[in-house]
Amino acid sequence: MIHLEKSFCEVKFVIEEGIKKRVYPGAVILIGTREKILFLRAFGREAPSKDAKTITIETVYDLASLTKVTTVLPAIMFLINRGQLALGDPVYIYLKEFSDRKQITIFHLVTHSSGMPPYSTAWRSLRGKVLLDKLLRTKPIFPAGKRFQYSCINFIILKAVIEAITGTLFDRFLRENIFAPLGLECIGFLPDVKRFHVAPTCKREGEFLRGKPDDELAYYLGGVSGNAGCFSNAMDLYRLINGLEGEKLFPKRIFELFTREIVDIGGVKTHLGWRVPDFSGSSGDFLDTYAYGHTGFTGTSIWVDAKSGVRVIFLSNRTRLSRRSTIPLMQSIRRKLHNVVFSEFR
Repeated sequence: MIHLEKSFCEVKFVIEEGIKKRVYPGAVILIGTREKILFLRAFGREAPSKDAKTITIETVYDLASLTKVTTVLPAIMFLINRGQLALGDPVYIYLKEFSDRKQITIFHLVTHSSGMPPYSTAWRSLRGKVLLDKLLRTKPIFPAGKRFQYSCINFIILKAVIEAITGTLFDRFLRENIFAPLGLECIGFLPDVKRFHVAPTCKREGEFLRGKPDDELAYYLGGVSGNAGCFSNAMDLYRLINGLEGEKLFPKRIFELFTREIVDIGGVKTHLGWRVPDFSGSSGDFLDTYAYGHTGFTGTSIWVDAKSGVRVIFLSNRTRLSRRSTIPLMQSIRRKLHNVVFSEFR
């Protein structure tokens, strides 16, 4: 752990460059180990106007696809520990809608090898339960286990499996069994914008979203989904990762199964739900396969080096400025940030 002050100056430079280039209006960065926080700072404002609220370290962000690894995966780990679920289980034994797709397992959904398409435009005409029913009956576009295809539909299905097993609404199950036991107060779905400072995202139905999911499927499913829709500040994400690693909810071996096991699916290497570092992805150039991470469409990410224990949490509301055009720049900023940090640790 050398030259940390120099690295933190470079962190500031990278994040402030993103604001100057209008990739995002503001951001929060947390860098820490299992034992302590090394760097925690807020940058910029919630929107590009000069009178917009200043971002603080308590600001709550739309996590987008970080929802997959911060809600669905912990719930699955919890159920595995309880003996209520196994990765090799066919989905149809939990969901009657899958009686015509008996070859698809929980493992296939978790590893994005189910054959499901990446997304659905059914949200354009359907809402709520009708939309969910449509998604649960989605037909695969290739045989299970043959190739990797990142799919939001996989994790929407997994949420339905969790609710079927527990007989409890997803958000309530998480609150009672994951979030509350870890002392988390800000993480969750549909946050109270009167209680929390929630950073806004894209404009939909005539207004900038604040406390409602930027993701279309999560939005039209009612705000609670398995693919997106969870909100959090940086501290609760830090406490969550520490809690999951630290055997507070289930044995460490279960968490390690999801973050250290590497499967090769048609030439694509991945952990279970979490991603393996990739030079062309967001992780940068210094992490090896002992690391795990994930990104969110709104401009969020988590990367953890299991060897050093260093974790980097990056929260922004990129989609407040642009939903599509800034994606390449966002990935570049993530890579540079992670290079600056992880090059210092062994």
